[in-house]
Amino acid sequence: MLRLVVLFLEYIYTMKKLLTLFAICTLVTVQNLSADGIEFVHDKSFQEVLAMAKAQNKIIFMDCYTVWCGPCKRMAANVFPDKEVGDYFNANFINTKFEMQKDADGPDISNKYSIRAYPTLLWLDGDGKLIYQHVGGLDPQGLIAEAKKATDPTPGILAGMKTDYANGKRDVEFLSNFLNTLNATGEKYDDIFKEYLGKLSEKELADSKHAKTVFALTNDIKSPGLSYVMKNRDSYIKLVSEDAFDLKINQIASKAVSEAPRAEDKAMFEGAIDLLKSNKAADHPEKILKLSMEYYPRTNDWASYDKSATQYIKKYAAKDAVVLNDVAWNYFLNINDDAQLQKATKWAYEAVNTDNKYTYNLTYAYLHYKQNNYKEAERACDYAIIRANEENVQPSSANALKEAIKKSQTKQ
Repeated sequence: MLRLVVLFLEYIYTMKKLLTLFAICTLVTVQNLSADGIEFVHDKSFQEVLAMAKAQNKIIFMDCYTVWCGPCKRMAANVFPDKEVGDYFNANFINTKFEMQKDADGPDISNKYSIRAYPTLLWLDGDGKLIYQHVGGLDPQGLIAEAKKATDPTPGILAGMKTDYANGKRDVEFLSNFLNTLNATGEKYDDIFKEYLGKLSEKELADSKHAKTVFALTNDIKSPGLSYVMKNRDSYIKLVSEDAFDLKINQIASKAVSEAPRAEDKAMFEGAIDLLKSNKAADHPEKILKLSMEYYPRTNDWASYDKSATQYIKKYAAKDAVVLNDVAWNYFLNINDDAQLQKATKWAYEAVNTDNKYTYNLTYAYLHYKQNNYKEAERACDYAIIRANEENVQPSSANALKEAIKKSQTKQ
């Protein structure tokens, strides 16, 4: 087993040259899991993002970057995936990013906001009015600090509201403004939210201003507003659009699945799945399987992971080389059942047939090696080395695996 671990580390080094050894070890059991960071809207035009922000009564956060910008790459790799950053930005903003020179809307955005350096980070309202701007890279805490300046540009507003609340101010207009300010500054508000919902009359609940406030504040599986939002799904779809509603529900479910393993709360995961089922978005069966594939490895429930992964590949990823390879590699790392390993080997083979990459051939070789199929493992290593030479990467992992195969064959 020690030999397999050593070979695995060499393999990961080849695939992820910029990772440190510590990061490699950390990622061993979570290779196939999604990040906890900012969820960017990638498939919308600038005008569509503005419409989303206006419908949801939210501020837009926009990363204006270029592919050649070093600080842009560092933020994309190290800051945007940060969990604390993701929690704050996903709750408070419509997040989007545009490549200033290559995306269709990039040059127009660059001209409109006079962007001359990268990254430039913009906070905009639903009409495209600039609220706040920062130029240059930031660390996670710095990014959150800048975002708070965008959402609370006038110091003391929140402190004054807290004083008014403590002195008994409770009219619904005040509570609405107070809650929106708490939300914008990242403070907890569920108890006040519950009080606000209890004070709203049926007429006020139907008012678009209060309806949008309820929608904007509902960001968690345990939110007091979630049952109301789901009960009035059709009305909210008319108010904010079906895409915006489904995005909100998907974000809530994803957040719950991410938090459930850390909280050791399986009911939170099950609640997320039930939420997706009740929403019945067109892609909810696929989303459920994806989230299941994220959750089960974090709880070491590999039997359930096997069921979810098998269904997902059959229905949605039979020709997706990335998914096939990632899942196959998870099986190599964590599963010892012969039948399941044989299934994973077929997926790895399909990944190679779909996209004949060095790393995919190597996954296929590792799986054969784990099953003591040494001749086939060696043959796969040879193919991997050929591909490595063509891709101009070092085949050190394949060579190391070949040496291990020879030693294993000698012992037979």
